[in-house]
Amino acid sequence: MQVSINSEILKAVIDSLGAELHSIKDYNETEYLWQANPKIWKRYSPVLFPFICNTKSKKYTYNGESYSLANHGFARDSEFELVFAKENTAEFLLKSNELTKKIYPFDFELLVTYSITENCIKTSYTVINTDSKNMYFFIGGHPAFNCPILSTEKFEDYYVLYEKNETIVQKLDSGFVTIIDNSKKLPLTHELFKNDVIMKELPESSCISLKSKVTDNKITVSFDNNGCIAVWSPSRDDAEFVCLEPWSSVPVYCCEEEELTKMKYAKILEPNAKYKFSYSITIESL
Repeated sequence: MQVSINSEILKAVIDSLGAELHSIKDYNETEYLWQANPKIWKRYSPVLFPFICNTKSKKYTYNGESYSLANHGFARDSEFELVFAKENTAEFLLKSNELTKKIYPFDFELLVTYSITENCIKTSYTVINTDSKNMYFFIGGHPAFNCPILSTEKFEDYYVLYEKNETIVQKLDSGFVTIIDNSKKLPLTHELFKNDVIMKELPESSCISLKSKVTDNKITVSFDNNGCIAVWSPSRDDAEFVCLEPWSSVPVYCCEEEELTKMKYAKILEPNAKYKFSYSITIESL
């Protein structure tokens, strides 16, 4: 089931499968969100929960029991219940069930809320621990934006702009490579992503933009900089999108630990407690 919300500037479509944003358009019908070509990448803007990425073995343990989760968890492939839909707001709910508890042994509720005001769409996640024990999880967004936005542009016409100077060093099996050094600007090429995702833990910036060098096109993602911001695109010439991904923390594999209770970057939620995480997408090229 798909739900539409809109403002006087933007209109957005959300699908109840994965509570996933499927479209962001202005009233000139310019599409800003990647449209999920299954030959390249079949997602639009998946919700990452209860894992971000995965362990190296694709398995984890909890109190000695072994479990297996797909990359980025199961929320993105789960059918959510529509809680309500209004002109400019929609909310979706996922509850634990027999299937989720076979792969993730916790009772929980996950609320995903979208709201739109003028040229800004806010995505809010609320995790509720409905279990009698502490709950361990990761959560984040994975919105993919068309790059280029217009057919008259090309991928290399764009760059990523951090709000503040950042130094980003990528860890490889062969050592380390510096992506940017005390700089705000990250020029885009497909080759840039040959070693996968570019991420910054605890960034100085609280927003990041995808910006064109040749037009006024600009998309800004604002987030809580107590977590992690990641930039990703497949390293292939026909991948005309870039993901700007706000995460609650660095991903699961950075923990270098497969026992869930020992993963130092996992969020820990006590029984009956709530955890909230949100980010906003602002279209500034209108």
